[in-house]
Amino acid sequence: MLASAFTMMRAKADFVQQFIRNPRAIGSITPSSEALCRAMTDAVNLQRPLRIAELGAGDGVLTRQILLRMGSKCQLDAFEISPTLVEKLHQINDSRLHVRACSAELLSGEYDVVFSGLPLLSLAPALRNTILAAVHDVLGAHGVFVQFQYTSLTQPDLSRYFTWQRQRVLKNVPPAWVYRCTRHYAP
Repeated sequence: MLASAFTMMRAKADFVQQFIRNPRAIGSITPSSEALCRAMTDAVNLQRPLRIAELGAGDGVLTRQILLRMGSKCQLDAFEISPTLVEKLHQINDSRLHVRACSAELLSGEYDVVFSGLPLLSLAPALRNTILAAVHDVLGAHGVFVQFQYTSLTQPDLSRYFTWQRQRVLKNVPPAWVYRCTRHYAP
């Protein structure tokens, strides 16, 4: 029990260290809570064959939850730019997971679901718009984009590309909004 507590503390310390090095890229001082991950994965049915992307996969907290919930014929592409966090993602042993050590702005192809923990408000406006346009373009006709944010200040950006519904998750530090977005028109 003591060993698992030390492991958990070390993981949190690593996360804080990543945040201190690059707060604009990490976006939070703590990993997403189980409640936040559950709210995000509850926003879509992951049991049918799907092509899934996760943007800003971080240390894999949401990645692991997606893998637990998704069907055996699904594929998950996890995008992460931090080399340290990419190493952690490579430690997840699941053949359905493909780690992409590149920016979310390079998202291409077609996806049924895109999850994102990217700190949109922290990104430069041009980069934020490039990423949201890329997500819009890769979503299939019935695709879903699930994004969490700590503030509602990015709602105008989301509204430019998507129709959305949101849910508040209080059991997270800090509390977060989960946006379930669908395409509504070409921007």
